[in-house]
Amino acid sequence: MNDANTLVIGIGNEFRSDDAAGLIAARKLKEIRYEDVDIEESAGDGAGLIDMWTGRKNVILIDAVLSGAAPGTVHRLELSSRLLPAEFFKFSTHLFSIPQAIYLSASLGTLPDKLIILGIEGKSFEAGETVSGEAASAINNIEKLVLSEIKKSKKGKEKILNE
Repeated sequence: MNDANTLVIGIGNEFRSDDAAGLIAARKLKEIRYEDVDIEESAGDGAGLIDMWTGRKNVILIDAVLSGAAPGTVHRLELSSRLLPAEFFKFSTHLFSIPQAIYLSASLGTLPDKLIILGIEGKSFEAGETVSGEAASAINNIEKLVLSEIKKSKKGKEKILNE
């Protein structure tokens, strides 16, 4: 188990246009160097995700989604408050999907206490190495959302320590 308070995992395939959004966001976040935060990249294999988050308290996944919302929309899903809508991941290049990984991890007792998914609504998932303008804009704004999530998790930890 790592001592970092939060793990951020950027997920995607850099050769499928907007599917690279999570990877690109993770790379941008790595440049900032947050205290008590580990930032990793993943192709999205469910078994690999379970290995990465096992033993962690707070995990933030960043991935491209396709729900029918406007491209560039950023969805925030917190698993402690609702079930993961599988329709967000109806287009997936992952063999063992994120929802499957979450359900398996929950049954194994390895799911993090808090799991946040920031889903960037994609426009194109065709072969290519360029993300759409809408996804690029969302990627540029993701830093603020991740920082907000990190601050929330630290406040929760401080509150427990002060009680």
